[in-house]
Amino acid sequence: MVDAGLDRYRQGRRCHGFLLLSLINIFVCFTQILPAQNTTVARSYLPNAANEDWSFLQDPSNRTDFWDPLKYIPLGNENRYLTLSGEIRFRAEGFRIRGVGEIPPTRDTYFLQRYLFGADLHLGPRFRLFAEIQSGIIRGQLRSPRPTDQNNVDIHQAFFEWRQPFKGKQVLGLKAGRQELAIGSSRLISASPGLNVKRSFDGVVLYYRSDSWRLFGAFAKLVSIKDGSFDDTPDHEQTFYGFSANRASPRFKRGELGFYYLGVDRARALYYQGVGRDKRHTLGVNWSGSGTRVDIDYDAIFQWGSFRDASVRAWAYSTETGYRFVGLRWKPRLSLRADIASGDRDPADPELQSFNPLFPGNSYSGAVGLLGPTNLADLTPAFTIALKPNLIMAVEVPSYWRTSERDGVYATDLRVLFPGNAGEGKYVGTNPGYIIVWQPTRHLKFQGAITRFLSGDFLKNTFVAEGFGFYSASVLYRF
Repeated sequence: MVDAGLDRYRQGRRCHGFLLLSLINIFVCFTQILPAQNTTVARSYLPNAANEDWSFLQDPSNRTDFWDPLKYIPLGNENRYLTLSGEIRFRAEGFRIRGVGEIPPTRDTYFLQRYLFGADLHLGPRFRLFAEIQSGIIRGQLRSPRPTDQNNVDIHQAFFEWRQPFKGKQVLGLKAGRQELAIGSSRLISASPGLNVKRSFDGVVLYYRSDSWRLFGAFAKLVSIKDGSFDDTPDHEQTFYGFSANRASPRFKRGELGFYYLGVDRARALYYQGVGRDKRHTLGVNWSGSGTRVDIDYDAIFQWGSFRDASVRAWAYSTETGYRFVGLRWKPRLSLRADIASGDRDPADPELQSFNPLFPGNSYSGAVGLLGPTNLADLTPAFTIALKPNLIMAVEVPSYWRTSERDGVYATDLRVLFPGNAGEGKYVGTNPGYIIVWQPTRHLKFQGAITRFLSGDFLKNTFVAEGFGFYSASVLYRF
């Protein structure tokens, strides 16, 4: 079971440095011909291109960007137009695990590529069709291939949307088809853009928006990722349903207070206790907000249901609080993230207390994104500075403990990385990391991270007893 953890990586083929350098040079050339960003219209290139709105380009005077001819292609009627979008991301990653005893050190280096291309067809103010294809490629071989590393080409999103506007900014809408979901807390339902192959669902979403309220309901099945071409299908063993209600935060001008219910039925779920059907109900409240100096993001979560016909009771709390020194140079920000999620108290008892993170991102475990929240408590102080408006540097020092000494340590997808009997004690380790983000234009972003995992008592008898190092370097271009 221990081998199912970090040792799943195998020495891959090293990427050719000249190829990556050439691609970066091409992107930089594009940035040099782009106009200045100080325009009167705010342009937003979002992680989910389906959420972008380029209708303001109906006015020709607003068309000042190199890509504007593709963002608004008129189709005869003033309310009918086509928007084309794209994202290209190259990411190099590497692990180095120090040798233990007679076990030699392991060095893994691999190169990830992701391509997204979309078309957004607006057929008047009420109807639109959105389609997006995705390709995820990995260069290098892994001992246990991850399904989120490789997908030659497939349909990532393809949905129909109907919208009915009312007085003011009220809108009632329906989306049906393959789509990314963000319902309730993004900690639990996420497309996980950090992965090489983003997550999507086949289903239906009903929503209502006004000046002060956002209501969402959904029924969907997770899209099962296969590494071929146009062969992804809905996973009938994983069904998701839920609803959420969000309103403006009572204490912050920019923020929300939300309540959500999320249900998941998985025919095959794996915990340290065993494998079986997991029917999980999740009830939570989220409070997020951002003021001039203080920003917060809090979640309180309770779960119940059944696992292999025995009862389930689990819980989690997630918090992040930040403070910005707005009067100082470089606008430093101090933050503290504290999370805790329940673990199983006794693997021999059929009742289960392990928290199910549903379909999360990788925000729980720092720059590596390796550890999931199940049976884990973490405390993460961080310090961020903005050397320039488009250049950010951050240092974070997350530390991890098991909530229950009878349960193991999990990945974000609920795989057991280390079983509960891998070691003794609760302390898993500390993972200091350094991150830099540079965005020279609205289209182009560079990001790098380097971190060192210092193993705690629980891992002292495993192959990562001496810890491991990790780095990543990525370039992303959106249009």
